[in-house]
Amino acid sequence: MAYDPEKYREKREKVLGIKKRGLGFGTVAAGVSLVILLGLSAVTVPQAVSYMASRHLDDVIFKLESEMVRPEMVREGMKTLEGVKRMDIDKESTRIVVTYDHRVITVSAITNRLKQQGLAVTVLNHVGHHQHQATLKREGEEFETP
Repeated sequence: MAYDPEKYREKREKVLGIKKRGLGFGTVAAGVSLVILLGLSAVTVPQAVSYMASRHLDDVIFKLESEMVRPEMVREGMKTLEGVKRMDIDKESTRIVVTYDHRVITVSAITNRLKQQGLAVTVLNHVGHHQHQATLKREGEEFETP
């Protein structure tokens, strides 16, 4: 019968005075790596999901040539357009910011809808949604949201 070193391992370790203490290096390294990965994913995953959800959005800023009589009616009319996600009006009711999906609708279609509602508008700027949000954050402007 062949000698089995595993059979007498505990006796040898007892005689030699080998004691197992604490966690092994592999366990500690795996735990630290897991904590680091979870921390980084908690920071980056929400930003990535937010970007992926709004990457097709653009903002177009209109200047009103005339006084807006009923902003709520304009908002309701814009909500019926497919592709329009949001419409904001500044505090003085002189500018309108429309957030839309550029794959579904164009700026000219939005302009035509505003003209159908009796508003004389001029396109001031057409920017990406993320760029516009960064500019607003930097400048601290506030808009009325529905």
